[in-house]
Amino acid sequence: MRPVSYIVVAARAGFIGGNVLQAPQLYDKVTNHFSNKTEPADFWSTPAIEGYGKIHYVDTPAYNPRNDPNLSNKIVFQLNKNDGDIKDPHLGLERVARVVNLYYAAGIPLKKLDFVVSMNGDAVIAALNNEQFHKAYGIDNPNLKLINELEKAGVKVTVCDQSVAFHHIDREWIDKSVTHTISSGTTVATLQNQGYGLLML
Repeated sequence: MRPVSYIVVAARAGFIGGNVLQAPQLYDKVTNHFSNKTEPADFWSTPAIEGYGKIHYVDTPAYNPRNDPNLSNKIVFQLNKNDGDIKDPHLGLERVARVVNLYYAAGIPLKKLDFVVSMNGDAVIAALNNEQFHKAYGIDNPNLKLINELEKAGVKVTVCDQSVAFHHIDREWIDKSVTHTISSGTTVATLQNQGYGLLML
């Protein structure tokens, strides 16, 4: 390798190394910059699913579902990861609640929402009943209240029986509030053929 090449490699390594070493400070600088702003008490709200899926609603016209009264508002949400701390409600379910809250805040009545949640993969753990969740993790299932609130808002929560079998979970261990399906794949495909939009969370 030529001496000039050594200099270029050393310079690049020093630049990259210096930036890597400064990464924590840069991160702190950016996050502190954004977090210093004081938020009013009513900045966040949960208008439809109380206590879950908090939103900061801004009434803007672009892609607002309220603008088209002929929209079907049909969405299937597919959750396939075990997101977040096991002691907290599943982040995917929180995101579903956020979408419900946003539609409701935009002026769409809950009765006009046709939402289905399809849990598969590692996400099926969120559907365990309290007894089995407690055996596995030592606490009651923190997702069941949220699932119940979603159901009260008209959201159908389902679980993939292929994933249940793959994880060696007895079907009876799934909470009775959750609907069993053949699979998440067939659920999503069937609903998409019926005009549902797919959101993977």
